[in-house]
Amino acid sequence: MDILGGDIALRSKRELIEKFIQENLPLIDDIDLIEDEFDRYWEEQKVLKLKEISEEENLDQKQFKNLMDKYVFSGKDPLQEEVMSCLEARPSLLKAHDIGTRIIQKMKDFVEVFIMGMTG
Repeated sequence: MDILGGDIALRSKRELIEKFIQENLPLIDDIDLIEDEFDRYWEEQKVLKLKEISEEENLDQKQFKNLMDKYVFSGKDPLQEEVMSCLEARPSLLKAHDIGTRIIQKMKDFVEVFIMGMTG
């Protein structure tokens, strides 16, 4: 827990890692399975978070996942228009910029938590 609190790269992941330790680790009998179980848990949490963002922002889940995959692969921020194309209902021009900016920030937060520092 001290490592999670002290390492800047792990702070954004702390809540999820703590949840895994508290809820899943006690149920794993074979120490050799911990890494596989953690990977499975992490993938489940990624899917749940993408679904949560999609529901909060009224996004088409499939389109949003494709946009997120493209963003993760390229490392380039999506264009506002790409984000807007994922919305199930087009907002007014006055609201579109703020909504697009908010969704892009959620995408960046998602990458920081679920992608950065979690491979290799």
